[in-house]
Amino acid sequence: MSVTTTARAEWRAIAICLFITIAAFQFGFDSSYYSGILVMEPFLRSFGHYDPSTGDYALNPSIESITTSSINIGEFLGAVSSFMIDDKIGRRGGLFVSNACVLIGVIFQVSAPQMALLIVGRLFLGYAVGLISCLVPLYVADCSPARFRGALVSLYQFNVGLGLLLGILVDEATKDRTDSGAYRIPMAVQLVFPIILTPGLLFFAPESPRWLLGKGKVEKARVALRKLYGDRPDFIEAEIREIMQLIEEERISAGSWGDLLTWNIDGRKAYLGMALQAWQQASGVNFITSYGVVFFTAIGTTNSFLVQMGLYLTPMPAVWFSQYCVERFGRRPMLILSSCAVAVVLLIVGGAGSTTDKTRALDQTIVAMVYIFMVVFNLALGPAVWVVTSEISTGPNRSKLMASSTGTSWFCSWLVTFTFPYLFNPNADNLNAKVGFIYGSLMVAAVVWIFFFLPETSGRTLEEIHEIFQRGVPARKFKGYQPSESTEPTSLDEKNMAHITELNSAQEA
Repeated sequence: MSVTTTARAEWRAIAICLFITIAAFQFGFDSSYYSGILVMEPFLRSFGHYDPSTGDYALNPSIESITTSSINIGEFLGAVSSFMIDDKIGRRGGLFVSNACVLIGVIFQVSAPQMALLIVGRLFLGYAVGLISCLVPLYVADCSPARFRGALVSLYQFNVGLGLLLGILVDEATKDRTDSGAYRIPMAVQLVFPIILTPGLLFFAPESPRWLLGKGKVEKARVALRKLYGDRPDFIEAEIREIMQLIEEERISAGSWGDLLTWNIDGRKAYLGMALQAWQQASGVNFITSYGVVFFTAIGTTNSFLVQMGLYLTPMPAVWFSQYCVERFGRRPMLILSSCAVAVVLLIVGGAGSTTDKTRALDQTIVAMVYIFMVVFNLALGPAVWVVTSEISTGPNRSKLMASSTGTSWFCSWLVTFTFPYLFNPNADNLNAKVGFIYGSLMVAAVVWIFFFLPETSGRTLEEIHEIFQRGVPARKFKGYQPSESTEPTSLDEKNMAHITELNSAQEA
């Protein structure tokens, strides 16, 4: 069946998954708006100290590091506890919890008269983002049609990018204010996202059918599948039989955290997911999203807010293009290409920063390289990592695998965010743009790791991926491996036949 015909038949599931990815705006906005308020005069007066030598207010590196990275601690806690929330109340229920945490976090931040309350607010917001980063990819991977799963999970990263852009746009609109509204307004804008998401979760986005069937709620799963795919009884019953078959297999081999700590099927999945997320953060992307305005101001850029705005806008076409590329060429080749390009760009930034004779041309070169970084990062290293980690998180430990890989992402994100002021600032190690050497070298190592260890998961159902892992297939043989040699009819065969019959009916209609 053509892509258009498939999309027509499954438009409900696609639309619901598109809506759920709105939660990623919170992730992106929270990462970018704080970068802007770090250089706003009213914020520096409220939370910084007066420097007599310059006649200006400033934040010392430790305060800058703690306030910026505190959100990553919340994100880590949200990610590692997401499996418990997911197990108790489901993917959809977990998103309600994240919305509540956003509300609490915004109230604490906007009303904060002192640093302690500001940090508490950022911890709550981080917890919400940690839940979102686990539950949204899981929900989309569960509910999206297999043919569109890679593109829809990639859209999560695209909406993160839109959130980054929105955050700096709001900062640009308020930066010239002389009162506390300069930074309180960007903080308050975050309430928009749960206000949009909550009604949709209440009225038309169902709980994941996989989660419902895992809890024995068969009739509710039928209702959820009807919301996703319409009134298609044959397809829905075949889908239920397939999922129930997998669930029964999972119950026979009941999952536990111990499975992730030994080198077996799930231990391998945990290692791959955690390592891949760590390599993504090793690119140093967080020093751009969390400190971009600070970075550009330090190297002498005249309008750091506009430069940062352009930086978030430029890679948007790359994110869209990546949705095609990861399906057409595969996850693994695109990740290798993207990581190679990121390594080259970062090493050039480090080289430009190590020159003793500073010129405007060199500063412009650094800015240009950072722009190119964002394009090649979003070509695959940004979106495809979330696609792969959601795909390899299969089997009885699905939510635990996703929690462990996403928790690793947030821990490494915190590490980059916490250490950057000490590496970069002139009153610390004063590396300036030479930090590019550190992140660039790490990306060279990432290319080697992806080449030897990362399997190709494109074009597979989640059930097929789980079966291939069970058979212990090496990473290099994943792509061409046939998951089952059995010629007996299976529930998957039945579902595919029902699917083809209904698509033909849709096409004729």
